[in-house]
Amino acid sequence: MRLTKPQQTISDNPSRFRVVSAGRRFGKTFLSINEIAKHSRYPGKRVIYIAPTYRQAKTAIWQDLLEQLYDKNWIKKVNQSELTITLVNGSQIFIRSSDNHQSLRGSYYHFAIFDECADIAPETWYQVIRPTLSDTQGSALFIGTPKSKNWFYDLWCNAGAEQDWASFSYTTLDGGNVAPEEIEAAKRDLGEKEFEQEYLRHSSHIVKPYSTHSQNKIC
Repeated sequence: MRLTKPQQTISDNPSRFRVVSAGRRFGKTFLSINEIAKHSRYPGKRVIYIAPTYRQAKTAIWQDLLEQLYDKNWIKKVNQSELTITLVNGSQIFIRSSDNHQSLRGSYYHFAIFDECADIAPETWYQVIRPTLSDTQGSALFIGTPKSKNWFYDLWCNAGAEQDWASFSYTTLDGGNVAPEEIEAAKRDLGEKEFEQEYLRHSSHIVKPYSTHSQNKIC
């Protein structure tokens, strides 16, 4: 899959745990599909993608993911009702929601993606998914658009100081999917707080607006 330069920077980073704060239309879904494919291409892997709700999980990534994997002739079986894909190499991909995170217990995974982290309950990671990565020494990718100071904000801040963690921060403009004039129009139409939250990053006191990749920050 062809990634943008910021997406490629994230994908190439070898850290076990990566935390990405990005503005709207950065290309978070495409990055997620790439990472799912990258980790499931090895035989017998179990990869899970988690969104806040079932509806978000299905509408955000499911169809695009299927199309990409069908194009590669990787798919052996699809369970539409459970949003599960089995590949010809024996790997399995699970698309799940966090609204009933207790149902995610009792399994193991090699790679996990949390999408829109700010809307996911923190115990989904700390109490449920993190233990499932221990047997496999699995890794995780956390992606979101910040919504004030919450567990995702703390995760991003702390990632730069923790061993085997990395943090990334990109604006909508960095993503290259939205024209600069459209971003300027949104800036005029939205309030300052809403614009910073949806199009920039955490907030202007952490990183300067429109600056490029930011890593190893401590808030």
